[in-house]
Amino acid sequence: MSPGHEARDGVPTGTPMTAAFTDVGLLREANEDFLAEFERPSGHRLLVVADGMGGHQGGATASRLCVESVGEVFRRSSEAPDLLLREALEAANERVHHAAGADPELSGMGTTAVLLLLTPSDEAWVAHVGDSRAYLLRDGVLRRLTEDHTVVAAMIQRGVLDPAAAESHPRRNELVRCVGFRSETVPEVTRVEVLPGDRFLLCSDGLSGQVPEDEIRAILLREGPSDAASMLVEAANAAGGRDNATVMITAVPGGATTEVDRSAPKLDPQEPASDERTGPRAPGFAEDLSALQSEASKHQRRRRAAAVVAIVAALFAICVLWLTLQ
Repeated sequence: MSPGHEARDGVPTGTPMTAAFTDVGLLREANEDFLAEFERPSGHRLLVVADGMGGHQGGATASRLCVESVGEVFRRSSEAPDLLLREALEAANERVHHAAGADPELSGMGTTAVLLLLTPSDEAWVAHVGDSRAYLLRDGVLRRLTEDHTVVAAMIQRGVLDPAAAESHPRRNELVRCVGFRSETVPEVTRVEVLPGDRFLLCSDGLSGQVPEDEIRAILLREGPSDAASMLVEAANAAGGRDNATVMITAVPGGATTEVDRSAPKLDPQEPASDERTGPRAPGFAEDLSALQSEASKHQRRRRAAAVVAIVAALFAICVLWLTLQ
């Protein structure tokens, strides 16, 4: 899907309505986000948003390969929803990691991913790796369904960083998990009950990192899915447009705020990603915060040990010199 583009088609009454919008932003030269919706005859539907990183064509390639792999697993797998989503993201991780190792120009690429699986039995499953988010709007309350896999988010969870300081922290965009950077990744999967009138939002951090949640909530409440998707991207650009912004909204019929207005992105998984840009994140990734802290602690211990050895050696040399002069 090209930046700033949305697609529409008809849908039977009672089916959740989906709208999507993606835009390059004001500062990036190209869009490295990728999104798609996949459907089965059984009524299962899967929405995917991926935000690539890695510089030049790496990020665009990573997000596209991720979405392609997820779609392939969704079509063929007969596993239960939670196992299917884990399998899909693990397959995507393997594919992106292999591609990065096979081509020096793609070395170090990776991508975030957030998935929403809607089943015919009135339940949803959310899976994610990285800092692309999923939200649920229910009864006027906006609830975040995912926790960012970033160094700063982990520090907040451990109580070592105040949430107010997170927005200006120098490591706020550094991921502790992503798809493709390492040979393995650990998806986080959550089950959510679906009620009439629910609205689900998937987005890249080009939206969530620039538009306050209160403003996101207000737009989702005020507008139908199609208008809300485009207005949220416009809000991200109005806030500076520092990154690509991608939004997918699906509205469950039956609630007072649901507008019967289908706008679904039908993407061919083989369609190439639209453009290239320099990845927005710092290149230093770690599997999790404890690994970072452990490595730092080991480094400090090694420095202390080296300092002690140096002091002992100096004292020994002084003693030998003193005895020699005697």
